[in-house]
Amino acid sequence: MTHAALSPLIGPEFDEFLGASIGEDRNGTGLSVLSAFARLNVDPWQEAMSLARMPRNAAVVRLNALIDALPSEPPIEIPARTIGADLVALLPRNDKLNVRSPHDVFAPVGSRQRQILMALSAFVIMLIVVFVLSAVLSPWLGNGANLPPRGDDPSTGMPRR
Repeated sequence: MTHAALSPLIGPEFDEFLGASIGEDRNGTGLSVLSAFARLNVDPWQEAMSLARMPRNAAVVRLNALIDALPSEPPIEIPARTIGADLVALLPRNDKLNVRSPHDVFAPVGSRQRQILMALSAFVIMLIVVFVLSAVLSPWLGNGANLPPRGDDPSTGMPRR
């Protein structure tokens, strides 16, 4: 499963669907869509995106087939078709999907983010320039301890004999 790589690519609009309960398995353990997909070795995030992009009827058929394929089928009193239809209704519509390309994960998405990124970059460059200048100019701008004595200073005159 590649959910760790895909999770930053999808938004929270799939949370309600993936967390929805299907019922209980034979041991009485609660079974969510996420756990059912994991038991089937199906990537939950990828499958949720795939189902959301399908027409509703096709998504219901696919989801019912997945529920029916569970290794230890849950004892559900409600027909699988009803469960599948109710669960598919929790999926976001295709026009509301917030799925980004894997290449755009770290790229700014709007002009506001771009402005913030530019301002932060300019600030970092200015800090680097200040540190470089302070390192280069520090021997000349210090307290004078490293400077040779000046000739017009009376305390640096020749000692008297």
